[in-house]
Amino acid sequence: MQQWRRGTSSGRLIPAKVKQRASKGPRKKRTRPEPRQYTLTDLDRAQDRVEAAQRRVDSDRTNRPYSRAGLERAQRELHVIELDLSARVLF
Repeated sequence: MQQWRRGTSSGRLIPAKVKQRASKGPRKKRTRPEPRQYTLTDLDRAQDRVEAAQRRVDSDRTNRPYSRAGLERAQRELHVIELDLSARVLF
């Protein structure tokens, strides 16, 4: 069925362009990304992040329960990197 739209201020109707969707093909199953291969540089950066987070917590005089979240996140990331490197015998 053809659709129409107003062409000008005179009210003349002209055929409207109808957009057609491109065929995408069958949906594929999502593949999981490969686990990250950490390097010694990543280990150094993670240690620096833990130290910086520790300094921030030490300098924070308020007693907020969520102020340690950055430190805990940095420590967890450091632990993951250490485990990965030790499993691959690079540490």
